[in-house]
Amino acid sequence: MSATRRDFIKVTAAGTAGMMVLGRAGQAYAFSWSKPLQKFIMPLQGLGASGIPTLTPDNATFGAGVDYYKIQLNAFRQTLHPTLDLGRLGTDPLGTRLYGYAGLGGTHRHLGGLIIARKGQPVRINLTNNLPFTHILPFDGSIPMPDSLRQDRAAVHLHGGLVPWASDGGPFHWIGNASNGAAVGTSLLGSGAWLKDNLGNATYDYWYPNNQASRLMWYHDHAIGITRLNAYAGAATGYLIYEAGLETSLGLGGPGTPLVVQDKVFWDPMVDPGYSGIITAALPGDLWYPYLYEKARWKVSNAKKALPTPIPSCIPEFFGDTMLVNGTVYPYVQVTREKFRFRLLNACNARFLSLRFVMEDVLVPGEPQLVKGLPVAAPVEVVQIGTEGGFLPAPAQLFTSAGLPGTGAPLAPNPPFLVTTAERPDIIVDFSLVPAGFNVLLYNDAPAPYPAGAPDTDWFFGSKKTPVATTAGNGPNTRTLMQFRVVAATPSNLVQVPVLTGVVPVLPTKADAFNGGLMLDTAALPLSPFASYLVLPNTQELTLNETFDANGRLIQLLGTTAPAVGGGFGTPYVGATPQTAQYGTIQIWNIYNLTADAHPMHFHLFNVMVLGRRPFNTANFTGIPAYNALGVGPDANETGWKETVRMMPGTCTTVAILVENPLPLGYVDVPQTGGGTARCNLPTSPRTGGHEYVWHCHILEHEEHDMMHPLVAS
Repeated sequence: MSATRRDFIKVTAAGTAGMMVLGRAGQAYAFSWSKPLQKFIMPLQGLGASGIPTLTPDNATFGAGVDYYKIQLNAFRQTLHPTLDLGRLGTDPLGTRLYGYAGLGGTHRHLGGLIIARKGQPVRINLTNNLPFTHILPFDGSIPMPDSLRQDRAAVHLHGGLVPWASDGGPFHWIGNASNGAAVGTSLLGSGAWLKDNLGNATYDYWYPNNQASRLMWYHDHAIGITRLNAYAGAATGYLIYEAGLETSLGLGGPGTPLVVQDKVFWDPMVDPGYSGIITAALPGDLWYPYLYEKARWKVSNAKKALPTPIPSCIPEFFGDTMLVNGTVYPYVQVTREKFRFRLLNACNARFLSLRFVMEDVLVPGEPQLVKGLPVAAPVEVVQIGTEGGFLPAPAQLFTSAGLPGTGAPLAPNPPFLVTTAERPDIIVDFSLVPAGFNVLLYNDAPAPYPAGAPDTDWFFGSKKTPVATTAGNGPNTRTLMQFRVVAATPSNLVQVPVLTGVVPVLPTKADAFNGGLMLDTAALPLSPFASYLVLPNTQELTLNETFDANGRLIQLLGTTAPAVGGGFGTPYVGATPQTAQYGTIQIWNIYNLTADAHPMHFHLFNVMVLGRRPFNTANFTGIPAYNALGVGPDANETGWKETVRMMPGTCTTVAILVENPLPLGYVDVPQTGGGTARCNLPTSPRTGGHEYVWHCHILEHEEHDMMHPLVAS
């Protein structure tokens, strides 16, 4: 969303929703905000029963060669900050209402249900959906949901998984709470019941082969039209393929510490008294999510035939004002003066992160030390060793403490360390030069939406652009994410920056003198590990688009460079001509961003390599680009495999795609209790006759409305 159509709100009336809240100087807003929450009073949650619970596999039901998990998805309550529980009646339960995963019969915790898998050891998941009939967040039935308007739908998508299409947890492979009615919705894709249990009965279980190198993935909901709500409510957690021998040989020790970043708004009845009329049984401190399409905040089509805007209504993007790391509001963690490995995940709905490590001001606790209005960089070394696609070909230095004493100078890429939604950098941070007794803050200053931004989405102490002022040491604040307390102790972590040469092979590339950036080196391909892959000669030409829906609201669409019916290039998911992929091949995709936003494009099924980004003229685009300059190659920390790629406005992003077959034999043999095996053949999609995946923007509000297309492999 560009700054020209995302102006700072001056006056907004909520109409029939009855919402009118005052900000500075008597201005009225319909977008709520959280109450002040003191920062850095709660410890960072690690992995464990009292933090982020991991699941224990069942290796008996289907044999030692399969890790079997029975998972339940429930609504529950958990205290995310003690102040959020204030304002309740004596009979009200404590904690913020959330969705989340747990083992069958297990205790639910935010981000719980994390799975640690082993390379080559398949995982099988059985999901029991216990979600309530009515959603805990505002539900809009007007956006595309062609098979059902049920509010209890859920699907499990292994984000980044190389999995059979019928186990991908795509938008139409949802199940509902059986107590609320028929449990399965597969009307557009046919039956997903292809895996049999050990008694020969058909199931809707998921099958993950795990034939990928070490990497952090995550699994989250993907049911069509409700993903943005389910994921924001908490239906998301980690999935780590961990090769212990490899990681130890690289000097990395254990799997590292996850840092899962989210932004939220917590309901304050003093700010939005009408929310309880929208959400059943909402309590102070529960999650708040927008339910009005504000015409002063987002552009509306001038078409006279536009339908009335529903209430609740979907919105173009959501940006919270309060930051959580590992499910805790503004946590702290104690670190010694040595190296630590962190596995980051940007799990925000739409907020990009531009991260750096800065010093906390000893005179203003909880806030960064400033010099001429800018935060002082902490003297830390930061090296990135992996992405969501696994280890990089070589470590990428992000920050260095070289130079003036006590300063940390950012290196490439620029901006210093940009993490889009769904990206998962694997980094090593060296605190050895930070004096003991000082604190370091993880700091974010990315505009939201990225890159233009709007001032009312950037909450920090001293800002005069947000509806209310933030006080020192408290939220709302979107810049100070967490605190590292550096102590003097004998180093024991013993993490080293590894030599990564040859650990994860990549496609051979060379400089592209004509377009700029890189191109596939087809001459070197026969000598590479990918010699068996056929390079397809046809390049797919695709577009990212924005227009208006029937209600006059902004809508994002994917398309090709061929004009669409009704104008523009974008087409909705249902009825779109699928993009195609052939197993055992390498493709080149050119993707032209015709919008004013950056989009984190996520590919199901395959990983890609970024070859280049080249600016072009978006005005009067006819499908044939008019380039403005030569392109540039990937940043140093995106030279390996990726499955979520940043695509900037007015830029053609070129990626090389490796189409691997996740189930080469086309079946799974399941051991039977009475002896023998039951052969389970992978079906094809009745819509397309192939294996139907999707690719989409991972700004969840964009994905839902309607920036997603089918991707058919064969």
